[in-house]
Amino acid sequence: MVIVRIFPSGKLEESWNRVLDNLEVLSNMYCTPLYLSQREEENFMTLIYDVKDADRFADIVVKNIPSLLHPEKTRTITLLRPAFFPAPKDRPQNLERYQVAVKGRCGDLESIFNHILHLDYPGDAFPTYAAYSFGEDDILTSMLSTSRDRLRQFLKANLESQQGVININIGHISRSKRVAPTEMWKRYRESRYPFRPTAEQEEYDFLEREVLHGVREREVETSSFW
Repeated sequence: MVIVRIFPSGKLEESWNRVLDNLEVLSNMYCTPLYLSQREEENFMTLIYDVKDADRFADIVVKNIPSLLHPEKTRTITLLRPAFFPAPKDRPQNLERYQVAVKGRCGDLESIFNHILHLDYPGDAFPTYAAYSFGEDDILTSMLSTSRDRLRQFLKANLESQQGVININIGHISRSKRVAPTEMWKRYRESRYPFRPTAEQEEYDFLEREVLHGVREREVETSSFW
């Protein structure tokens, strides 16, 4: 998986709509867009790809995206060993999505990542995916929770004190939309489960904005434990 952060030179909303209207221009048989998202406190949108050929993907980044969107700049972030999670059946309805970025000491990253994979998550604070990043951050996760405060509380109690964790940042995702075909996305997600869903869990696609019943306008904020 590869993240492309696109910084529009004009209005972000116009670039957002242009992406959705021209997905065929931004993909090829080796590079499939999976979903599009936006963090409320940032001036970029994020397009995440499944990439099977890095050279073909380079063409999209240096040719197709600039010719279609005319961005001010782009940034790419590789996500390695992505793992997706099933959802608890007893989850509340008022869920919001957050990106959690973890920085850690190099020698402890594997144990931190395994800790994230095997935590006992409650119904009101749980991940949808986690992956190594090795860019500005070392591990990126997408998590759903009823509020930023609830998520911060959970991470402080269950991840902050883990050996090797240096910093944890939380960013609110103001909107997101799956752009991959439904069946392809289902197969893709299921092939990367670290474990199969239990009787208390189920497969669920949280990337459509309309299912995030708790999404609302929030005061711009960047959170850090340190």
